[in-house]
Amino acid sequence: MRVLSRADVLSLIAMDDAIDIMARAFGELSAGRAEMPARVGLASGDGISLFMPARLGAGGERGAKIVSVFAGNRARGMPCVNGVILMLDDETGLPAALIDAGELTAIRTAAAAGLAARLLSRPGSRVLTVFGAGALAPRQIEAVRAVRPVEEVRVVSKGGESARMLASSLEGVDARAVANPAEAVDGADVIVAVTTSVTPVFDGAGLAAGTHVSGSGSFAADAREIGGEVVARARVVVEEREAALEEAGDLVIPIREGLVRPDVIDADLGEIVNGRAPAGSGGRDLTFFKSVGTAVQDVAIGAEVLRRAEAEGVGRVVEV
Repeated sequence: MRVLSRADVLSLIAMDDAIDIMARAFGELSAGRAEMPARVGLASGDGISLFMPARLGAGGERGAKIVSVFAGNRARGMPCVNGVILMLDDETGLPAALIDAGELTAIRTAAAAGLAARLLSRPGSRVLTVFGAGALAPRQIEAVRAVRPVEEVRVVSKGGESARMLASSLEGVDARAVANPAEAVDGADVIVAVTTSVTPVFDGAGLAAGTHVSGSGSFAADAREIGGEVVARARVVVEEREAALEEAGDLVIPIREGLVRPDVIDADLGEIVNGRAPAGSGGRDLTFFKSVGTAVQDVAIGAEVLRRAEAEGVGRVVEV
C-alpha cells in the first residue's frame, strides 16, 4: 500500500487539474456511472466524523474518505478539517493507497466551486468576495482565479485578523480585509462563503443581477451561510440533488419556511458538464452553487493522485 503525505499530495496535483477532475467525476455521477452510498456521520463533542465511500465506473476507481471537522481544533493549534482517503484495488479489493486528505479536501472542495464558477459566473468576473479565512479560503480564491480574471479580492472573517493575514498573503491581485459584510458584497461579481457559521453571513437582498454566489462551508440541515433572499432569486445548482436536500440548510431552511419550492434546484453540475442543462444564469437574477461535498470527488482526485504517485515514485510503500 502506498502512503502519501500532505507534502506528497501538494507535489502531485494542481488546481487546474483538480477542476477538470471534478468535471469528470460529476459527469459520471450525473450520468449514473458512479456508485455513491449515503455518507455516515458520527457526531460527538464539538465535531463530526464522516465516512464517504464511492466507485466511479468508467475507470474502476474505488475508495472511501474518512474526514473529521472539529471547529475547536483551531484553539488547539490543529487543523479543523483532517482525514484520510483509502483507495482500493478494483479487482481485488486490497488497499492500494492511504492518502492524507486534509489538504486534498480543501483542493477538491475548491475545485468544485471553481468548476461552478466556470459554468455559472460571468466570464468577465473581476471582483471576488470571500467570507471565511480558514484552511479552505485560500484554495477557494485559487480556484476562482483559475477560471476568471479576478483583479480584486475582499476577505471577511470573524474578528478580522485572519482576513488581514490571508489578504496580505495573496499575490498578483488587489486584496484587502473588509469588516462590513455589506461593503464586502457591494459590486462583487463572485461571492464565496467557507465559514463555520450557522446563520447567513451577509444580507443578499441588494445583490446586483448577475452575481454568482457559492457556499461550501455549512453542510448540515440546520445551518446555513447563505440567506433565503439569495436562494429565492437564484438559479440553484448543486453537486447532487439528494445530498443537498438532506444536508444543505441553505436550501432546507427556505424550503421549510415556504420561501422557495421543494424543486428549487435547477440542475446539478454533472448535467451542465454533460450538456443536459445549459451553463449560465438560466434567466435568473443570480446563480447559487451549494456544496456539501461528495465521495465521488474524493475518490476521483484520490485515484489521480495515486496514478501520478505510482508513475513518479512518490510516497512510501508499506506491507499490510
